[in-house]
Amino acid sequence: MPGCLEIFDSNTPPFFDPSERAYFVKFLEENPCPYFVLEQAQAVVACGGYCEDAQGGMLLVWGMVRRDLHRQGLGKDLVHQRVQRILQAHPGAPIRLETSQHTQDFYGLLGFRAVARTQDYYGPGLHRVDMVLTPG
Repeated sequence: MPGCLEIFDSNTPPFFDPSERAYFVKFLEENPCPYFVLEQAQAVVACGGYCEDAQGGMLLVWGMVRRDLHRQGLGKDLVHQRVQRILQAHPGAPIRLETSQHTQDFYGLLGFRAVARTQDYYGPGLHRVDMVLTPG
C-alpha cells in the first residue's frame, strides 16, 4: 500500500485532488476488486484495477503511474493488461472509466471515447470525464 500511496502523492496535483487520498486509502484497505502493481527495481511504479459496475459492465479504477515515469509506456501497458483480463473473464461486457480532463486524451488514444463530463467533480478545476471503450 505505501508504494501505491507514493504514486498517488506524486500525481497530486494536477491529476488528483488532495481530498481524493482518503477515498484511495479506503479502496486499498477494503480491496474490493482485482488491483495490480507494476514494479521496477523492487519499487512500485504503477498501479490500477477494475471492478464490476452497477450496470453490469466493468470499470477501470485507480490507475496511475509514478509521475516521474509518465510517457514511458507503463500506463499503456497497465491499461492493456486490465482490459485483456476483463475481456477474458467477462467477454462482451462494456468497459468504462472515470478520469479527469488531464488524462482524457491518453485514454482516447487507447480507444476510449468520452460520453459525459462533470465540471469540478473531483475538486476545483478538476473535471470528471466518463469514458467507454470503443470496440475494435
